[in-house]
Amino acid sequence: MNQIYLQNFTKDELIDDIRNSILSEIKVILDQNIKPPGDELLTRKETAKRLKIHISSVSRWVKSGDLIPHYVRGKVYFKESELPV
Repeated sequence: MNQIYLQNFTKDELIDDIRNSILSEIKVILDQNIKPPGDELLTRKETAKRLKIHISSVSRWVKSGDLIPHYVRGKVYFKESELPV
C-alpha cells in the first residue's frame, strides 16, 4: 500500500481543504447553465411577459394545466418551447 506523508497539515485541516475543494467544484457544476439549444428556461416573470398576461395568471395557468412548470434547485421555470402560442 502506498503512503503519502503530509507535513504542516493536521488531519482536520486536510479534511477541511478537501471538503472546500469538492464544494467549490460542485458549485461550479450547479452554476453552469446547461440546457438544450433552443429550449430556453424562462422565469415566471419572463413567461408572463412573453404570454402578455399578468404574473398571477401564470400560477392559474399552471393549476389548469395550460403551463408545465419545471423545477430547478427549488425555483420554477417554463420551457419556451412549451408555451402556448
